[in-house]
Amino acid sequence: MEPRAVGDARLFAGVFEASPDAIVVTDAGGTVVAANARCEAVFGLSADALVGRPVETLVPEAARAGHPARRDRFSGPHAHRPMGLLQLAAARADGTEFPAEISLARIEVRGETYVCATVRDVTERRRQERQFRELIEAAPDPTVIVDGSGVIVQGNRQVDRVFGYQPGELVGSPIEHLVPERFRHGHVAQRSGYVGAPVIRGMGQGRELHAVRKDGSEFPVEISLSPIETDDGLLVAAAIRDVSERRRIQQTADRIRDEFLATVSHELRTPLTSIVGYAELLGDLGEDEIGPQARRMLQVIDRNARRELRLVNDLLTLARLQEEGLHVELATVDLLDVVRAAVEDARLAARGRGIEVTVEAAPGADLTVRGDPGRLGQVVGNLLGNAVKFTPPGGRVLLGLAAVPGGVIELRVCDTGPGMGPEEVEQAFDRLYRAPAAVRDQVPGAGLGLSIARAVVDAHGGTIEVGSELGAGTTVTVRLAAATR
Repeated sequence: MEPRAVGDARLFAGVFEASPDAIVVTDAGGTVVAANARCEAVFGLSADALVGRPVETLVPEAARAGHPARRDRFSGPHAHRPMGLLQLAAARADGTEFPAEISLARIEVRGETYVCATVRDVTERRRQERQFRELIEAAPDPTVIVDGSGVIVQGNRQVDRVFGYQPGELVGSPIEHLVPERFRHGHVAQRSGYVGAPVIRGMGQGRELHAVRKDGSEFPVEISLSPIETDDGLLVAAAIRDVSERRRIQQTADRIRDEFLATVSHELRTPLTSIVGYAELLGDLGEDEIGPQARRMLQVIDRNARRELRLVNDLLTLARLQEEGLHVELATVDLLDVVRAAVEDARLAARGRGIEVTVEAAPGADLTVRGDPGRLGQVVGNLLGNAVKFTPPGGRVLLGLAAVPGGVIELRVCDTGPGMGPEEVEQAFDRLYRAPAAVRDQVPGAGLGLSIARAVVDAHGGTIEVGSELGAGTTVTVRLAAATR
């Protein structure tokens, strides 16, 4: 047994000296009886210099007088204190103080009582924590730090100002306190999913969000999330931006723009309608009344006036959608008749570009839907017009009609044009959006056709989608409910 005891003593001595923290052992009277080598780096005194000194040597001068009494009370249930329980200040040999975490343990050896104090210098940690707090406070947006269970552990003054809380009032509360009550249940699940796979989420990404103030009032927000890995687990920094004013300004801008579009459209429509009407009258004149060259010029006038009139009508439709929504007058409509009429209207433009336009439909198929014939004609006309504009000379445009399972009539408008990339497809239905290639090649248009087509299809309870690849053409698919007989 003796050799093993000797070995144990050497083992414990090695552990004692290898500790990354300073270790000081005192007797019942508070005199240091042992210290490890780390004490010199922490306190500025070697282990030999510390032995025999009162432990108060390591206590800041202002607290030394009361320390013996506190030391005497260290007994019973308080005989062991883990690291981090005591957040104190300690003193170095030169009198400078530093923040420390101290753990205490009472040891009984041969009837004598000793106290082992492990001291950790947390100066660097406190500096980093202070810098982190200062960064959070300097953030222009309300920012909260949330732990893995969704509890707020820190927030800046902007949080208190925007949400109406007193400083520190939110600390310890679940983050759902800032979420409108109707969204709280779903938010818990979303938060758990984020903690399971945390990623940086930039401001403005994701769905439209709302937050709630202490007084219960709600407001629209954008939120960015940043995961922070710490020794104590995952924390999440959430920056919350109130976008109420931005939304108000955007709504005002949209209203002014739509009013402008409506006014301009009305002012333009009247003279354009007159030009088209007189062009038709001139076109009806006989060969002896108007010469070949004048007739060609007249055709140019008529073609361009009609194009501008279509643009004005699109602007009027767009303004009407914003003001009062889209009104449709439902009737039983044969979609094949609508498609044939649109093809006839576009045939001249297609022939001028050397583009073949064909219609495919199963003979005898029932292709009737409940819809507004004028509005559906507008959809097909816009889709066919786009296909013809973007298909290079010698290309082909196909309009396919079919009854598909589920009581649905499907219209596909396919072209052999240059196609679009994923980003362009994603924005294709945005108002006034024009693909970079269309702008570069000066293709006529205002970027309204697809957005209006979607509004009309939505008003009919249908769906519309775009499929496209660069170099492989574009297909627009419209699905409408079949008419019930």
